[in-house]
Amino acid sequence: MGPAAEAQPDSPFSFDIHAGPLIELFQTIAFAIGVGVPESTLLKDDLAWSRWETFCALVGTNGTPAWRTDRDANSGVDPAGYDRESRLLCAFLLWCYEIIQPRSKSDAAANPQSAFNMVAAVRRIHRRHLIDMVSCAHLSAVLKGITLHHIKEHGPESILPNRKEPISAKLTRKMLTTPAGVTLGNKKLDWSTPLFLSLGTMFALGMSTGFRKAEVALPSSTPFDDRRLRRASVVWRINGVLRADPSAQELSEMVPGRDLALVRPPRSKADPDGTKFGTNPIYLALDETDPANAASWLRRLELAFPCHGSKRQLCPLFFSDAKFTPISHSTVDTYLRHLLLCYVSIEEAESYSFHSFRIGFATSLLAAGCSYDTIQALARWRSPQSLLIYARMDPLDYTAWIEKALRQDPHTVTGKRLPFAIDEDGLIAACAMAEGLFSKADELAGLDTELAA
Repeated sequence: MGPAAEAQPDSPFSFDIHAGPLIELFQTIAFAIGVGVPESTLLKDDLAWSRWETFCALVGTNGTPAWRTDRDANSGVDPAGYDRESRLLCAFLLWCYEIIQPRSKSDAAANPQSAFNMVAAVRRIHRRHLIDMVSCAHLSAVLKGITLHHIKEHGPESILPNRKEPISAKLTRKMLTTPAGVTLGNKKLDWSTPLFLSLGTMFALGMSTGFRKAEVALPSSTPFDDRRLRRASVVWRINGVLRADPSAQELSEMVPGRDLALVRPPRSKADPDGTKFGTNPIYLALDETDPANAASWLRRLELAFPCHGSKRQLCPLFFSDAKFTPISHSTVDTYLRHLLLCYVSIEEAESYSFHSFRIGFATSLLAAGCSYDTIQALARWRSPQSLLIYARMDPLDYTAWIEKALRQDPHTVTGKRLPFAIDEDGLIAACAMAEGLFSKADELAGLDTELAA
């Protein structure tokens, strides 16, 4: 645990947290807070802290401590200290902007937002150790300055986020009806094997639910746990009766339109403890006439590779072999790309990732006339309003929206991929667009806000 903020030794309430029989409790506070932080955020924070330590070692003649525990300086009680801490954070922002490399070879320079994210990460780390760093209004001015300089130097398109494009239901159907025997990398496509049957089911489920890759596959060097879908995550409603462990006969007797697959969402970065969305199942109606129907693929998976009893709690929903080895992120990325290249160019394939199913799901719902609140509920985006309104969505409404979404074929493109012709007026417009970045820094001026990773 990092050092505690400087205390007032003459206070009648003071005590030494580094001594006594309860020392371990005080040392565990930061660990307990860290457990609730997503792994992806912790990885970014580790990188930011490494850079912060390097930066602090270069400050002045002998460096300066990385842990900023001067409470009077951080709060503004000490004006000179407040100025010192503000200048330190502003200098770190400029230093990060100079050293950070562009994320893509096509980018001439790193986005100023990437540098600002390093500052936000250092603040998060301090906060997890119960230290509130200085609320620095000057950060906004510095970020604004380097962003406008960045626009003038590299063009307004350089600050646009390079987001993936949506995969449509139409493209999903093409991939899922790819003929067996097609060569995909070093394998021949065979939809009956554990790997390809799992991938087909995963892609169909992604198009109908918007599951994140971390919910369906396993990141590298990560043990399988309840943050990934398991066989027990799927429950079947057959002839009005819920079946948590259906037999092959019961699955074979399912009636399209009447019977459903219910999927319990696992814990996720939007629902760390599983209490927000884990209690609300996803309803998937069986329709064997649609090659992208998720319930149909799930039933094929159940019938081809049965898993019963307590094993359903331990078995991943998607696996790469008959031993039920969880599918890795890299495997998903590899074969999604191979399937995409059967139908789109290499350049277009680069604009897609597994997250494109989630984007495609939301985009198709919008094209079908679905309201924003309902899209938030169906795609499990965290929103108090939608949770209150749609906490118990009717299965008929749920499946009807999915059916409508799968009938859409929207055509969208992100601003990053649009051609740019810039003049003086266009530069002014681009600067106005950049204000969205500055507002994030402005939040730090009066409120110690943690930015989402």
